[in-house]
Amino acid sequence: KQWYQRRVAITAGITNNLSRGDMANSNAEDLGVMGIVEDVAHKSNDKDIEFDTLIGHLQDIVLEVGFQDLQDGFLSEHSDEFDEEEENKLVYMEIYNSYITKIEGYISKRLKDLHPSFQMDLLLSMIQSRRDEVDPELFDTLASFADFVLFKETMLNYKSQRDNEMGEFPTLVVTSMACGLPRS
Repeated sequence: KQWYQRRVAITAGITNNLSRGDMANSNAEDLGVMGIVEDVAHKSNDKDIEFDTLIGHLQDIVLEVGFQDLQDGFLSEHSDEFDEEEENKLVYMEIYNSYITKIEGYISKRLKDLHPSFQMDLLLSMIQSRRDEVDPELFDTLASFADFVLFKETMLNYKSQRDNEMGEFPTLVVTSMACGLPRS
């Protein structure tokens, strides 16, 4: 990703000079930069392009409304099963496995829609081997899907927030209008 951003910035500067018809006035630095662009272009390969494309798609997918709705629906449906006790119930692991299946299924389907040759195992391998090239926030999001402790904390936080929001609504007191009317 970094090499690509550098290449785009360098190419934009060179293109700007060339589009002005300024080739005669190009300095040695511009010509040297063109050599760098060529070297970078030769060093990039199909795997780099595929990795950058998949990571870009993945970032978009985790921000999609459909993905957020899937998570919210799942949390809403299952959060009542969780409590603050340290000992984990067997049902927690069943719910967690179901969550992983749904999340991975959604991501996999969306990536296949966007990139027909997509393979989840290949993506996971690429992410592990190129972790430093993945946006830290995206990496943390992906890692959170595979961490049961974070999953349980997320469930408890969701439940707590939902319960607090429900408790914040003012109690509506309905009184009969007849109570305050004078009797004749």
